[in-house]
Amino acid sequence: MNSTAAVSPSGVPEGFQSFAPGDDFVRLIGPLFLKLEVDGPRIGLLLEQRHSNPMGIAHGGVLMTLADMTMGVGCGFLTGIRFPHPTISMNSDFVRGPKVGTFISGKARIARKTRNFVFCNCELKDEQGEIYLTASGVFKSPDPDKLPAHVVVGKPWGKG
Repeated sequence: MNSTAAVSPSGVPEGFQSFAPGDDFVRLIGPLFLKLEVDGPRIGLLLEQRHSNPMGIAHGGVLMTLADMTMGVGCGFLTGIRFPHPTISMNSDFVRGPKVGTFISGKARIARKTRNFVFCNCELKDEQGEIYLTASGVFKSPDPDKLPAHVVVGKPWGKG
């Protein structure tokens, strides 16, 4: 990310597309945005007044939800299973509070994958690279043999 990144009039940087996960709770904070990069998906959110706390900065719960989605989607990219990877544990540190109107995004970095779990972390940053939250988590890898029929398994991201 750099300070010369192009931003649309809506405040969403170029290259991001609307992302609608099939999760009613996450839809409450959205819309979320997704940008597919060579090393994985980047998930973003344009902070609105409804995302703020009484101090006028993003509520910590919104930031943690975005970090959880960022890491969960990153796990799906790694495993090739576009289905929820349930959060087993998550830790976060609030570095500073982003203001309303800031677009923040993150990308999962996978530390390790076992047969049952994915260990990863992420940083939520603005387009200038300012870090607002760091997080790490452990996510359960779904068993492909036990997934509903509609779940996309093994199909490359960005291909439907």
